[in-house]
Amino acid sequence: MRKFWSWMLRLLGPALLLIFLLNSNLNELYAILINADPWPIIWSLILIFPFLFIKAWRWRVLMQTMGMDMPQLTATALYNVGIYLGSVTPGQAGDFIKAWYLKDRGYPLAPALLSVILDRLCDLIVMASLAVVGIFALGQLLPQRELQTAVTVLMLTGLAVLTVLLVAQRPREWMLTVVLPRILPKRMQDSLLRWNEQMASLHLTPRLIALVMGASLISAMFTFYRLWLLFISVEVFVPLYIVIGASALIAVAQVLPISIGGVGVRDAILIAVVTAPQYGGYSVEQALAVSALFLLITVQHIVFGFILSFWFPIGRLTAAAQTPSSDAPQAPAS
Repeated sequence: MRKFWSWMLRLLGPALLLIFLLNSNLNELYAILINADPWPIIWSLILIFPFLFIKAWRWRVLMQTMGMDMPQLTATALYNVGIYLGSVTPGQAGDFIKAWYLKDRGYPLAPALLSVILDRLCDLIVMASLAVVGIFALGQLLPQRELQTAVTVLMLTGLAVLTVLLVAQRPREWMLTVVLPRILPKRMQDSLLRWNEQMASLHLTPRLIALVMGASLISAMFTFYRLWLLFISVEVFVPLYIVIGASALIAVAQVLPISIGGVGVRDAILIAVVTAPQYGGYSVEQALAVSALFLLITVQHIVFGFILSFWFPIGRLTAAAQTPSSDAPQAPAS
């Protein structure tokens, strides 16, 4: 029953999109997409390569902090596989497959999972911070300034608490050895202690923060530039800072379990931005065209990741981890 209601909740987004489509001129929407300038779209798609490279490099920095690693090109390919599986699974849960790739290379699962969680958390922190621009820009969605402030404070506070609990050693030890053993079944206590030991190598340092947040900002700028090109392709000339705020807000909203792949949620935010008089007063059809092009980038990630998943089956990595190679860990996993 719980799964049923969970899926019903996720259908809210697609239902919202259906309402938008029923109340729009589909012929005009089709004409906008057909007449879109192809070169900004092509350039946006090409930029997937530096985007993935930087993302994978950041993940390697987190892995190396906990005594794990893999070649940059392999990490880049597996990062795209994670995006592909995350795009086709509820809550982007498929992205955690990257942890099992590390496990098959002989590394403990707990720090492998933590590396993926922290990698996603870095993006969420950057996007949530930039989404503040979107929250205050979209006054028509949250008309009361007090409500805008409350949403911003709650979002950033929650991310700050989660970051400290995961990264800072003493809060993490307190959560794993004191808090969770009191609320979880006793049979899990040994696992919690083992996870605490395996994660002990992760420490919050200025260098680590600078590297991962710097990479997060650079990758975010690639994302915003790619999306800005899509606006231009259909002649929607919204200010760049609004594109950044709206795109970041979309990224945060897509985490909520009220949609599938951001469908409906993305459209609602883009319609609010694109049709606003202060940002050009474009049509709903133009907003839906931009949203459709956003989906094109998601499809690109899915296609690339799907193809790469055949090159990196988990079974092959398990076999490779059992033979000496430059790609194997330097020390046996505990």
